[in-house]
Parts: sequence; structure tokens; C-alpha cells
Amino acid sequence: MWDWVSDNSGLVQAAMAAVTAMVWVVYLHILVLGMRRQRRTEILIHLGGARDLSARILVSNLGLEPLYVLEIMLTVWTEAGQRISSVADRTEIARDQHESPREATLQGALKSGDHVDIGSVTDLLDRARHHSFDAIEPGDIRHLEITVAAITAADSSIAAATRRFQMRGQGDDLSLRPLNLAARQIRSRRQRRKIEAQMRKSL
Repeated sequence: MWDWVSDNSGLVQAAMAAVTAMVWVVYLHILVLGMRRQRRTEILIHLGGARDLSARILVSNLGLEPLYVLEIMLTVWTEAGQRISSVADRTEIARDQHESPREATLQGALKSGDHVDIGSVTDLLDRARHHSFDAIEPGDIRHLEITVAAITAADSSIAAATRRFQMRGQGDDLSLRPLNLAARQIRSRRQRRKIEAQMRKSL
């Protein structure tokens, strides 16, 4: 055995180098995956309280990196089609009632684990009416979707998440039903560019 090893020392050394290199490649792959997981954004959009139009919409940062909320968009579908509006500015609060400039908008930083109450469904619809939803009433809406766009120091592209709800009932008995268990994270470049284009329109 030792004679064979001695006679083939070059081959043994090459084999050992190949095994060592493979171990390092696997280790590096695991390390890179861990770093990507730590830097990956995870934005949660969920309902608080009731499931009617008074329900509070909460946005949470479940990622390990802090993020800065750039825009919040509301999309509604009615028989007349689809409408989109920015709802990041808190137009339901009069300017003279703002104790600080921060209260005028929902744009701002969210640390890891933090959340922000972006208002009730009624608040979001009122803000949208302030922009372009003049003729839309809650009873006209079939579905609504909330999209949150943000940036992080770890990525030059925007991070975004969206969640869609179905409007059910009639008159004073309207309620919201989430169509998915959690917010859908926008990862693809094409979808992120689409959101960026929509944000430019609202500038």
C-alpha cells in the first residue's frame, strides 16, 4: 500500500488538492447563500383589527437590513377597469395638525422588526380620491392591492412587496378577504422595473 502511495505521490497530491478545493467551493457556496439570505428584504403587509373598511393596514420589515419606504401604491379593480394611485402622503391629516414633517408622509426608514400603521382602508381610499379616484366608491371595488416600494443600502434596485384583497359584501357590510397568506415579494427585475415606471408617473 505504502509502495503504491509512494509510487503515485503526484496523483495522490492532485486528488487531495481536488478534494480540498471542492470542500472550499461548497463552504463558499454556503457562505454566499447565508449572506444573500441576510441581505434579502422581506416586507409584510397585513390587516390589523377588523376585516371591514376600518381595518388597519400594517407594513413590517422582516428583513435583517433596515429599509426606507419610498412609495405606497393602491390599485383597485372595478367594472370600469383598473386604477392606481399613490397613498404615501397622509392627506387625511390637515397640515396645521402635523406636529412634525414626518407625520405628513409614510415615507421613511424602518429598522429590522419595525412596523408602521399606514392607515385604514378608508384612509387609503380617501387619499386615492384626493389624487384620481374621485368617482370610485368602496362598493364599486372588486379587488384592491397594496404595493410597498423601498430601498436598502445593500441593493441599488428597489425592494417591493404587494398583497391583494377581495372586497366582499354590499352597503355597510363590506369586508376584505386576503387572497394570499402573506405579501408577495417582488424579486424579478422586470416586475421591479414596472413598479419603478409607475412611481415615475406619480412624481
